[in-house]
Parts: sequence; structure tokens; C-alpha cells
Amino acid sequence: MVDATVSFAIEKLNDFLTQEVNTRTGVKDGVRWLKDELGYLQSSLRNAEANQEMNNLIRLWNDNVRDVANEAVIILERFSVLQEEHAAPKQGFLDHLRSIIWSCKKEANLYDIGKEIELLKRRVVEIKNRRDEYGIPNIIADPDVQRRRRTLLRTTSFENEVDVVGFKDDVKTLLAELVREDPSLGVISIHGMGGLGKTTLASNLYHSSELSHFETRAWVCVSQEYDIKDVLKTMIKSFFGNELDSMKMDEVDLLRHLRKLLQDSDHYLAVIDDVWDIEAWERIKKAFPDKNNGSRIIVTTRNKKVAERVDDRCFVHELRFLREDESWQLFCKRATPSHNLEKLGREMVRKCRGLPLAVVVLSGLLLHKKNYEDWAKVKDHIWRHLKGDSVQIQEILSLSYDDLSSQMRQCFLYFARYPEDHIFRVNKLKLLWIAEGFISEAEEVDGVVMEDVADDYLNELINRNMIQGQSRHAIYNGIGKYLKLLGPSSDDLKLRSLAVINNRNDRVELEEIKLLYTRFIYLKVLDLMSVKSHGIGEEIGDLVLLKFLGLPDNLCPEPIVIPPTIGKLKKLQVLRGSSFSSYEFPREICELKELRHLRFLKFPQKLSRRSLNIGSHPTKLPTLGAIWYEDLIQIDAANLPNLRTLVVTNKSIAGNTYTLDYIGNLTRLHSISLKFRIAVIPIIKPLSYCKRLKWVFLWGKIKDPSDLSFLPDSVTNLTLVSSEFTMDPMPTLGCLSNLTGLDLYKVYVGKKMVCNYDAFPSLQTLRLRYLPNLEEWHVKDGALPSLKAFQLDHCEKLDMVPERVRCVPPIPDIYTH
Repeated sequence: MVDATVSFAIEKLNDFLTQEVNTRTGVKDGVRWLKDELGYLQSSLRNAEANQEMNNLIRLWNDNVRDVANEAVIILERFSVLQEEHAAPKQGFLDHLRSIIWSCKKEANLYDIGKEIELLKRRVVEIKNRRDEYGIPNIIADPDVQRRRRTLLRTTSFENEVDVVGFKDDVKTLLAELVREDPSLGVISIHGMGGLGKTTLASNLYHSSELSHFETRAWVCVSQEYDIKDVLKTMIKSFFGNELDSMKMDEVDLLRHLRKLLQDSDHYLAVIDDVWDIEAWERIKKAFPDKNNGSRIIVTTRNKKVAERVDDRCFVHELRFLREDESWQLFCKRATPSHNLEKLGREMVRKCRGLPLAVVVLSGLLLHKKNYEDWAKVKDHIWRHLKGDSVQIQEILSLSYDDLSSQMRQCFLYFARYPEDHIFRVNKLKLLWIAEGFISEAEEVDGVVMEDVADDYLNELINRNMIQGQSRHAIYNGIGKYLKLLGPSSDDLKLRSLAVINNRNDRVELEEIKLLYTRFIYLKVLDLMSVKSHGIGEEIGDLVLLKFLGLPDNLCPEPIVIPPTIGKLKKLQVLRGSSFSSYEFPREICELKELRHLRFLKFPQKLSRRSLNIGSHPTKLPTLGAIWYEDLIQIDAANLPNLRTLVVTNKSIAGNTYTLDYIGNLTRLHSISLKFRIAVIPIIKPLSYCKRLKWVFLWGKIKDPSDLSFLPDSVTNLTLVSSEFTMDPMPTLGCLSNLTGLDLYKVYVGKKMVCNYDAFPSLQTLRLRYLPNLEEWHVKDGALPSLKAFQLDHCEKLDMVPERVRCVPPIPDIYTH
């Protein structure tokens, strides 16, 4: 995990060197030296990190490298602040005098930074010396260490088969695929996170009596560190049991040889276990001929994308976690607790989260512990005990992490910011990743913006079935208490990210919040959105490195007044408000040139009457909301070239007329929310020009439901509130062919509603709420073929729910999009 920190530091050092930075040569030379030396250390670090659990000296050395990397980044950021603070004024005698004073201060500060770089260089030299002193290269190169790791990577679980429960339905489903009558070569792929039992399930299938007719069969484990020639040799030996003189055979020869052997044999069964990337499979699959005789291949992988790309006709099977009762059943197969230990045992099994490997290891750990005190000690630090008792669980759970890029490792480690079982919104998480610097503007190519890259990273972690850290803290209930616990510490400079989570309704005093500003001056992320306070204080302007600022919650009708000093936060990219508070902004907000996301209310309830002036120059804003319609149209649409998410409301001034022509010019929009009070929502035809639009939220009266036919085909999610339709909207809505989510709230005052034949071909979730007059609802054959979740609320006069939706599962209460 230290490797991710060092990679991040090297990237920032390199960025500094490639920029046109006006500084003394010594500073640049020092930065270049640090970058090169950290690069040299990194090669040792990666191997050392993989083995740090075995040796305390390695762990200590890794920590030293991490600290140096963090401090190097802090020095660069301090220099960046100096550059901006001491920009010389351009005219006037007083300005000239100030420039002289500022130049002197700048030189003094640069001298201090130069000294800090020299001190850091000495620490790097000491770390290099300690590497040899601790004998780390010898530990890393120890043949036993390397052999242990390779053996674990290639171990097949059917050689050490674990009795896992909960596979009955999986085995039944997959056996049906393997023995079906289709004679063409059939491939099934099983995917899920490490320790979930993919290999064990494949082993159960491989040894099933129902597949005994496959006499030609082979099992090969590919794993993360594979040699394609070794894999092919192992497969030939497994299939045919004969050694061959393969020393002279290259990869192509081995592939041809295996393919010929299989071509001359009867139908075959192969298990290709633990495939990490699609390239490995693409090279192996050339060996398997389709003999049209019912041959079958089973592939296991942690990566969902690999599972889906194995074959065009592949049967993809996702392995689920065990249910609580299944986990307990598996636990009791080895460790049978007495009555007084059952409650404690169930609590520990629950913490295994349905991961079979963890349950099995836990049961073995407690097998010979018979008293309550011993079990209680394990429960207090369950995962530390599990890792200590099983080298396998430590390695298996870390392999997925080791396979990530340095940027994705940083993103993954960021989950340590959240407490256990905490529900978070992924949109906010992605903005935090950007603010932390894990994703940079350098990755914006070919129209792809940082937010797209963040989305790709999140999906990749999900596909890898993965969903600790550096100096990122969260305060729960009590800033003063937290600072008191920290004491006077020089480590404060290393704190880059801080979230204050106040679960009570107590208001946090402004003076207490100000303590954070003075204590943690190099924060990049400050999240106060869970704090209840009447302000943020003008001292917020001192946190000049801030990239993300979450504003506190007022819970009062009066807006929180944002001080003019916010204009000093030149690096600020994200400014977010709490869900139900209003804010009053100074004109200095237009000075925030790096601002990308200005977001306050998901669905606007109230806003301050003061205009939100974001300036007359082009902005980087992909997100703007909420903003008054009257203010929005004062901005030249050409100054919002990147706008993707827009939340608009009107000021409810009688006699105002509205049109959406302006919004029709924002052709890059992905999401729009319109809330119109009193006034009718204008004809939405201009939205038809927004060909990338996916999410639409319309709150207000709409004259005719047929107006919704102007929505572009790209729309996938639609929410309508208080539309007051007198005509049935379903005939129009049912023609939106790509709609996957529909939420209707107080939209229809009529008595009858009809979903026509083949209506809503793609709809997966449907919510109907507060339709007080609805008495009849007919769903014709072929309508709603894709529906997966349904919710009906406050439709008291509806006598009968159509059979098509009657048994559809309810929509979950929690949304994380």
C-alpha cells in the first residue's frame, strides 16, 4: 500500500519538473534528485511491501519511505502556494514597493524550502543505508519467500478441498449448462472476489459424477504471475498424463501440439482456474478446437470483465456471498460452540460478511479454544486474528490489490475514510478522488474528462469484486475531543483529508470549526456537510490548498453566509452544500477559476435570493446547481462548454415567462433537474438537442403529456413531480424505448391508466406515488418485459394491481447513484 503513496509522490515531483516554474536551480535539482531516488527505492519497495507481514524491519522501512514521499508532496504544494501569494503587482509606486517586500519574503521562503529539501535528501540517504543494514534485499530475495508466494498463487483448491455450503443452487445451474444437448464447444465463466469459493465450486463440478463421461480432462491454474509455456505444458500433462520433451518447443509449437492432441481425442473437459486478464485467456483458448462433440471449458476469474469476454456465447455466473444462516452452518462444520458461546460465535461469523474463506479460517482458529474469554479476544480484533492464523487469507485478499495501477490503489485505499457499514453516494466519492489528486487533468484526452476517468476507476473496482490509507481522518462527534486526543503533533502537516461527521443534532460552534483551520493548514479535502453550524468563518480562506469543500448544514430558514475570503481558495474544484440548507455567496466566488462542481441541492427546496455570480469568463464547470433560471440565462452558454449536470429553479415571480431555448444550447448535458414554482414548465422541445441527456427530473405542471415525446432517445431515467396531467401519460412514456427508471409522483389526476402492448421495453424500475384518483391500471401483453423492481404508494382507489407487476420485488430504499 506504500507503493501507491510513492507512485503518487513521483508523479507530482515529475509534474513539477515539467512545468515552467520560476525558481532557483538548487530547488529544481533537489526535486529531480528526490524523484530519481524515490524511483530507485520503489523497485525494492514493491517486493518489500508484499512481504512486510513476515518481518517487522521491512514494515518499519516501508513506513519511513512513505513518510518521505508524503513530505516531498507537501513541500511542492507549499511552493505552489508561495508562487501564487507572491505574484508581483503590476503598477503604481505602492505596488512597486509591495513587490520589493514580497520578493524578499519569497526569497526567504524559497531558502527555507531549499533547506527542507536538503533535509529530506539526507533522510533518503539514511533510508537507503537502512535497507542494506536491515538486510532487506536478502530477505526479499530469499528463495523460500519467493517459492512460498508462487506456490500459493498456483495452488488449486481441489488439492486441499474445503467443504463449503451454499453451492447447491450454483452446482445445479452450472451442471445443467455443462450437460446440455448443444454439441458446440461450451464455455462457462465463474467470477467473484477472492476467497468466495470460485475454485472450490469449479472443483465440485469437475469431480461431479454427472460429468464422469468426460474422460479427457485437465485442470490448470493460470494466476497472476503466469508463464504461458508452463501453463500449456501443465495442461498437456493434465490431459494426457505424459511428459513430453518440450524444451525445444516455443509457445506456438505447444499450442499446435495440444490442439492436435485434443482434435484426435474424444470430447474433453477443461478448467482454467484463476484467470486475471483477458490476454492470458486469448492466448490459451487457441489450443481448444470446437469438435462439435459437446466439449466444455470452465473458467474462473476475479474480474467480471474477463468473465464476460471469455466467449461471445459464454454462460457467465457470478458467485454470491453466503447468507448468514449458510455462514453459520459452514462455521459449525468445524467449530461446534457450546450454548454459552453461540451468541459470540454468531457475532464473529456475521463479521465475515459471507466470505467462505474467512468463515473457514475463523472456525479453525476457534476449534481448540473452549472458553468465553478466548473467543472474546478473537472477536475484538477478528480480522487481525484471521490474517495471523492464515497466510492464505492475507495473500488471497491482497493479490487483487497488488494487481491495481498506482492510481487505482489510491482510489481503493480511500474507502478507509468511511466507517463500517457506512452508506455513501458514489458521485461524491468520485469528486473526492479528483480533489485528492488521484486523477489529474493530464488524463483528459479525446473528450474524456476527469469525472469520466473516475467513473471508469469505480467500475473497474466493482468489476474486480473489490468494493487503510494515508493520513486521511474522520472525526465523529466532537472536534475538540479529537484535537485533544491528538495532542501537539508535528504530524498535523501530513493530514491532507478530513471529514467531520456529527451524528447528533447538536450545533457545532464556529470557534470549534476554526480550530481545524489553524491545526491542519495543508488540507486538500475538508468535508463539513454532516456538521450543523451557522457559518464557516472567514479563516476558511487560509486553507489555500483546498480542492474540496463540503459546507455545513444550517437547518434554519436563514442562509449560511459564505465569506469573501473564499476567493482565496484558488485551487478549489468542488464546492458542495448540505442537503437542505441555503447559502449566500459573495461576488468573490467568480474568482475560483479551477471550480468544476458547484452543487447544493439534489432537488432544490430553497436558495438565497442573492444572485450566484460565477463570472463572465469560460468555466470548467461540469456541475452547476442549484441556480435560479433568471441567473442562468445571464451567463453566456459558450462559457459553460463542459456543463453536464444542471439543477435549475425559478423565482416564482408573477408574470414571468419562461423558455428552455437556452438549455437547448447546452448540448453536453447528461443530467438536468427543473423545478418551476407556480409557472408551467415550458415546452421541452429544446431538450431534444441535448443528445447525451440521460437523467431528467421535472418538477412542475406540464400542459400535455405528449410534450414528453421530445425527450431524446438517450434518456434512461425520468422523474416527474406534480405534473398534474389530466390525460393518461403512459402512452407517451411507454414509447421512450431506452428508459430504465421511471418515478411518477403526483403526476396524474385521472382515473384510468393503460400501458400499451410492447410499452416500456427497457424499463427496470417503476415507482407510482400519490395518484389519488387512479382506479384502473391495465398492462397489456408484452408491456414492461424488463421490469425488475416496482413500488406503489398512496394509490388508495386502485382496486387491483396488474398481474405483470404484482410479484415484482420492491425497490430498495437506498439509492447510491
